Amino acid sequence: MLIRRTIMKVITRGELHDKIRNDGYAVTDLMNYIEIGVSTCPEATVSIDLIDSEKVMSEIKDTLSLHPAIVEIDSDSSADTEEDLSDFFTTTSKAYMLCISDEIANASEYFGEIFGVGNDESGYYYALVANKQFNECCDIAGFNKVGLIVTPKILNSVKDKRIHFEGYDFIGACVEGAWEFVRCNDRLSFMNCSTFGLVTNLFSRNEGLFEASEMLEKYAIIIGAGSVGSLIAMQLARAGVKKFILIDGDVLKLHNVCRHQLGFRDLGRYKTAALKDAIMNINPLAEVITFNGYLQDAPLDIFDLDKNGMMIGTADNRAGNALANDFAEHLGIPFVATGCWTRAAAGEVFYWRPDSNLPTYREAYFVLISEDRPEAHNNYFGDEEERETLNFEPGTSVDIEFVTNIAIKVCLDLLNQNQLGYTPRVLNYLTNSTLICNTNNPSIGGETVTMFPHPLFISHTIRMNKKEKTNDERSATDNGVENVGAD
Repeated sequence: MLIRRTIMKVITRGELHDKIRNDGYAVTDLMNYIEIGVSTCPEATVSIDLIDSEKVMSEIKDTLSLHPAIVEIDSDSSADTEEDLSDFFTTTSKAYMLCISDEIANASEYFGEIFGVGNDESGYYYALVANKQFNECCDIAGFNKVGLIVTPKILNSVKDKRIHFEGYDFIGACVEGAWEFVRCNDRLSFMNCSTFGLVTNLFSRNEGLFEASEMLEKYAIIIGAGSVGSLIAMQLARAGVKKFILIDGDVLKLHNVCRHQLGFRDLGRYKTAALKDAIMNINPLAEVITFNGYLQDAPLDIFDLDKNGMMIGTADNRAGNALANDFAEHLGIPFVATGCWTRAAAGEVFYWRPDSNLPTYREAYFVLISEDRPEAHNNYFGDEEERETLNFEPGTSVDIEFVTNIAIKVCLDLLNQNQLGYTPRVLNYLTNSTLICNTNNPSIGGETVTMFPHPLFISHTIRMNKKEKTNDERSATDNGVENVGAD
């Protein structure tokens, strides 16, 4: 029996990148280069004695494992041997699934690389974005797979084992209007292909609650990327907000992890940069601008925006939130500020919107605002004596998130307030200043929290205004008890 095989040509990903970057190849030139390389591959012949069928199978397997090839068999071998060979060539151990985004699937004339994600254990993969520039790595964190789209002729050569591409996870082509892909494994496993609309599928569970096309036009400027700001950013991204500006100069440290949306893999990174990656991991089409510093030092050109967004203040001091509201007023966009009290026993949510009679943050809290920047993470309302008796971390994640989730609902209502058919969640009920209580136990939050009638209390009668406050009102506000009812 004779086995005639074509010597396989191996092309590495680095070789293709070199042709594009250093030799100035266009993608069409690259496809021609590959096809010419395949057509010039030499052939070789292997002779095998057919007397011992077990020896035949052993030698075939050894030959193919050392020299993958297209195989032609000249033999009058028995039916049993043919059946054995058929089983050997067709058996696969796993079904593979490749979901292709419409961006790629609709570009049937596209040749080049694609980035995506996938899991080799489950066999599920997603081809998400085209890598038209042949970049070495995807700029979206977490994209761990790279594929190559070639001509049908080249794909056939891959399946015939005339050519092998190193450095790719899957290879495919659009063949007569249908997509065909194979895994770059030893078996060249066939991949079942389906297509999907990235935006439509990504936010399909929001249908009827938020209009995806409208939310993708929204933006959020978030001042502070700590435990509060990171949660707001992640939830707005899940709701469909596409554009973010993140401003914070802090670095993620070990003690942040137990309350933050980020984790160990981001330790030592600027919070803004790590949070950007987390947002992109939710929506790879998101646009995220970061600035590592204070709002007043940020370049003005990043705020060249329309009025289809909002500003969110999560600063650790009132002066920072007042400055953020001042800037929101200048931009003509709504503003929300939120933060927690001592040990996150309680917290507050404030909102302002343009073209209203509502006071700004500075007008509402003018007696509490100091232009001297306090110690980072200093609480709003606890005094020095309370801090000495409450010697534990400033709030657990579950308490911080309870307060912050109320702020997120307010943000969503403000972002959609002019959307036809939108039903507000809380804006028709809550006032412009809301107090949220996690616990009214003074051993956790100090004597201030005893003003709340019960744990999990949420106020809805406080209305901040612009009028000059009396001495008694200032004293009440300093203790955080302004107009809190027992409702």
